[in-house]
Amino acid sequence: MTGSADGGMTGDFTQLLLGVCAGALLAMAAAMLRAPRPAARWTGLTFFLTSAMFALKLWNDETGALPPEMRMFVGVTAMTSVGWFWLMVMALFGDLDRYRPVMFLAPAAMGACGIANMLQLGPLSAQVWIVGTLLQVTLAVWSIAIVVRSWTDDLVETRRRLRGPFMVAVALYIISLNGFDILEMLGAAPAWYPMLNAGLFAAVVLGGSLVFLNPREDMFGEGVDPLEARAPVSLTPAPQPKSGANGARPFKADEAATGVSALDRAARADLERLESLMSKDQVWKEEGLTIASLALRAGIPETQLRRLINDCLGYRNFPSYVNAHRIAAAKSRLADPGEARVSISTIAYDIGFASLGPFNRAFKEEAGISPSEWRRKSFEIDSPISEDA
Repeated sequence: MTGSADGGMTGDFTQLLLGVCAGALLAMAAAMLRAPRPAARWTGLTFFLTSAMFALKLWNDETGALPPEMRMFVGVTAMTSVGWFWLMVMALFGDLDRYRPVMFLAPAAMGACGIANMLQLGPLSAQVWIVGTLLQVTLAVWSIAIVVRSWTDDLVETRRRLRGPFMVAVALYIISLNGFDILEMLGAAPAWYPMLNAGLFAAVVLGGSLVFLNPREDMFGEGVDPLEARAPVSLTPAPQPKSGANGARPFKADEAATGVSALDRAARADLERLESLMSKDQVWKEEGLTIASLALRAGIPETQLRRLINDCLGYRNFPSYVNAHRIAAAKSRLADPGEARVSISTIAYDIGFASLGPFNRAFKEEAGISPSEWRRKSFEIDSPISEDA
């Protein structure tokens, strides 16, 4: 690669850093093909590929070596990387295994902004640039919020320890990049900005390579996932939940734990205390129950409790573990003829949900149908109380 006309050695070094970034990003994209969860696998693959295009775009900004038609393709593809980053964060930290079609509007909208930028729409160019910048910053801030919000409830220790700082670093890089773009548009960007940008980009990419070049199962929260272990929707009244709810077979502390060959005596005792709290004391009914408060009541160190629920019971995050018990209880009550005239909202509040909306979403995710449909099909008659009651 040759340096830019006014860059000299600085330009050469900037281009070298960008070349390293592109190579590392392509290697991470290939590594993501081994990721165990499909949602994380394909969004991660696409994010790293489009990020490699972003490195190529920055290189072309320095050299102008790409032909115009290739320049447009690279620029538009690179623009979508922020949208794919947001989708990857949703899979990795939101434990999302299925995307709603509307969610793909994020990369699509970024791509549309990229096309509009390339077409140079005259008086509208400034407005298009502002919209694209606001979208990027919004998605980056949203990604940070997802990472921070899910950190406490994450039961996968490796994921909490390693991926969080990297994902936040990427999001902060996106925000800082847009800040410098604003300075550049105002004509106030410093001459050393391209090299600084390349250096920050390289630091984030090389840090990410330590995490994503070996996408181990534990890092992706993979295990015996209750969401994947669900049986087909059954209209048989659900029993009171045991550990391993969410459609999974109830866990018994004297059995070999899922994912491990055997439990030592201390782990069995911990599971028995946890089982007693959840099934007998029904602490899952408490609104706002946290992993810290449950650990305190069980007399188990919080880190150990996270590992116990994740390794032995197969849950990736604490809300899914608690909601499994709540939804199992809701299924039982909704199928009980004696409670046929109890409103769905009353049942939702009784089992620990603060409002009806989150309960409906959690129930449908678990059972595949809405609470009112579950009740109606259980009785094979129309439910006397509507879902919105």
